[in-house]
Amino acid sequence: MDKLRLLPLELPSAININNNGMVKGKISFVRRLAVGFVILATLGLLYVPAYHSAQSPFLGLGETPSSAESIADSHLVASIAQLPGWAYNTSRDLCTYIHPENTTAILSPTGICIPPPYLLIVICSSVTNFKARAAIRDTWANKNNLDSIYNSTVKVAFLLGQSDNDTLNNIIAEESHQYNDIVQEKFYDTYNNLTLKSVMMLKWVTSNCGQAKYLMKTDDDMFVNIPILIKTLQSRSQTIDTLIGSLICNAKPILDPSNKWYTPKYMYSAKIYPNYLSGTGYVMSLGVAFKLYQAALITPLLHLEDVYITGLCAKRAKVKPVNHLGFSYIPRKLDPCILKNTITTHKVNVSNMYVIWNKLNDTSLSCNSFHTDKKSVTLSRNGRNIGSYIAKRRFLNRCI
Repeated sequence: MDKLRLLPLELPSAININNNGMVKGKISFVRRLAVGFVILATLGLLYVPAYHSAQSPFLGLGETPSSAESIADSHLVASIAQLPGWAYNTSRDLCTYIHPENTTAILSPTGICIPPPYLLIVICSSVTNFKARAAIRDTWANKNNLDSIYNSTVKVAFLLGQSDNDTLNNIIAEESHQYNDIVQEKFYDTYNNLTLKSVMMLKWVTSNCGQAKYLMKTDDDMFVNIPILIKTLQSRSQTIDTLIGSLICNAKPILDPSNKWYTPKYMYSAKIYPNYLSGTGYVMSLGVAFKLYQAALITPLLHLEDVYITGLCAKRAKVKPVNHLGFSYIPRKLDPCILKNTITTHKVNVSNMYVIWNKLNDTSLSCNSFHTDKKSVTLSRNGRNIGSYIAKRRFLNRCI
């Protein structure tokens, strides 16, 4: 047998064993300490935004965060869905977009406010809604009626933003040349820019039509009963600080990012919106238009235009929005005996625009006194901007 195979192996000394054990023990302890530190640091990072969320969710509108607060809040914002077009770090200073010191209109009607009208109706429309504008011109905003029946005391204009399609913008220019009723401003016409559109309206009206008596803002899916509106305004004892429409109270911001009317807390931190009027149609005296415009220039933007203009800006300007039953954001039954006594009808498509117009101008129409719009009793905010709540009679009582 090979003697080499029988040579005894040299065993490590007891001292080496102890030293290696101590080294391994030290390494194991350092590793455990490092893992523990990482866990504590992770928990700390999770705790900071949770603490800030509980203690001061977000600064209210009009407040400017300090650098330390911005760093702390950035952890929370990272976990909140950003609103398209209005991310957390996007400026909401209206002066940045409105340029109050400059003329910004691309297209503007000539002589529309000479002489100053009793009522100017501005219809917010989209660039591509050619048929809706045509239907309105053929029906309730028919120029022949405006000139003859109202003796030019009622004027109508359409307010548009810009398209990123130059062909569409050129078609709008031709439409403006033909009808002389288009106001086009320099902003992209998107849903989340509706507040910019409404403030542009206030800017254009106060700059070009400041001697008018009243201003109405409405949309191109609305039928407006001008005779009833005129009677309503003429019968009012209070002609200054008028702001009337369909009043909405106790509406809560929608926090679901998948909802069309999502409002992140970095844009509005309070639990309830101030009372405001539905953007489908509201009327103000020109003095109020001046006040709301000035208020908007110092009020951080909120993308929901009706909440912003008739809620936040009205509150800052100390103007109270008032409910009037003639206005409604709920689609009404196409019953001429109901519609003849209402001011606005919502969600009217092009074909129904003509149907309503023809029915209201039917001289053989006979109505009794028992026709009422039952939908006006219960107001549903489901599916309407800011909505997702039901405003029943108890809410109406709080509003009025």
